[in-house]
Amino acid sequence: MLGGGFLNSRLAVRIRQKEGLSYGVGSSISASSYDKSGMFQTFAIYAPENAAKLEAAFKDEIDKMRKDGFTAEELEAAKSGYLQNRGMSRSDDRSLSGTLNGYLQLDRTMMWDAELEKKIMALTPEQINAAMKKYVDPSKFVYVKAGDFEKAGKP
Repeated sequence: MLGGGFLNSRLAVRIRQKEGLSYGVGSSISASSYDKSGMFQTFAIYAPENAAKLEAAFKDEIDKMRKDGFTAEELEAAKSGYLQNRGMSRSDDRSLSGTLNGYLQLDRTMMWDAELEKKIMALTPEQINAAMKKYVDPSKFVYVKAGDFEKAGKP
């Protein structure tokens, strides 16, 4: 909902489509199945002269997400897309064999996937929004920028 869709996420709509600050923008979250660690990350591909405007727009969207939250419509669309993506992964032999191989180490079966998907489908906007407020803390963000910034703003 924040940055997972190529053209329809909040970050893509704001930063790429509305303001034209980035060629591509997105976000993702990952969590370890082995220990209590996880990562939230975002990225943008942009011209160096857009760095400050892009960062400001990003921070503004994070603030809006934390303040206003996601709507029921956004959540339903995200659930649908997420489940379709998981179904497509299971139809791909390489992806499915990788999942099954990993599940051997974790002592999981495909029933674990079915239960996870049930839990995802049961999520409410209130639960999602509470989690975002609890776990997405902008004061802990680390911003990394790479590029040719010497030429930024020069003809």
